[in-house]
Amino acid sequence: MTFHLLTLNLWNISEPLKPRYQALAAGLKKLRPEIVCLQEVDRDPKSGRSQAELVADMCRLNHHVGEDGLSIISSQPAVRSVIEPLPQMPDDPPRRILLAEFVVGARRLLVANTHLAYRPKMVEGRRKQAQAALTAIRRHSPEPGDCPKVLCGDFNDVADSPAIRLVLNDELGFRDAFRECHPRSRGYTYSPPQNPYVDPCWTEVQRIDYIFLTQGLKAKNCSVVFDNSRGLDFVSDHFGVLCTIQFSGRRARDD
Repeated sequence: MTFHLLTLNLWNISEPLKPRYQALAAGLKKLRPEIVCLQEVDRDPKSGRSQAELVADMCRLNHHVGEDGLSIISSQPAVRSVIEPLPQMPDDPPRRILLAEFVVGARRLLVANTHLAYRPKMVEGRRKQAQAALTAIRRHSPEPGDCPKVLCGDFNDVADSPAIRLVLNDELGFRDAFRECHPRSRGYTYSPPQNPYVDPCWTEVQRIDYIFLTQGLKAKNCSVVFDNSRGLDFVSDHFGVLCTIQFSGRRARDD
């Protein structure tokens, strides 16, 4: 049993909005993800609808959960969902983690979507937020039995940062899906030279958007998307990450 999961910082309603929507709709038609995790979700200024609703229509997916800038769109309804606050950093917007439980092909799945503090100097703040996110995942993991987990989003931090190391070294056993599929690729998701939507004052090229998987899930393929390659035009100041995920091992028995 496999499914496709996309994570994307949508860049809210930043202009030029119309061509970004057009590129996003065309790209989603090609990619056909079953689960989409969005960060920086706002209300469309023209229609007044949540951008999550608009993207769900583009994907032809019927369900979405979330608020406060985070959304998870899916082909199946969430069994339950919850949003929890993360530690607040000075001069930074409130940060949260959105968790949703699904049943995918008779298998339970917990998906967590987050967006950590932005400013480069907030290294320790992002580590604290990552710790709080992991605690939230443990608190809301389904019982009894094992439930595979996905953690994804815009972490605003590089692979060797304290926040990312914390995720990878935690007892939950998260693995970096992109690194697992492409151990020698840098996989940049934020690229000032390449992406015209990136603030020109930013100069660093970085990989800051991730999909992490626990035991019970295997990354069959993982790629950077919406990077103006393979017919997928720019849609945001971030590139997205798409992963084809396979359930592995036996299905946990529901007692």
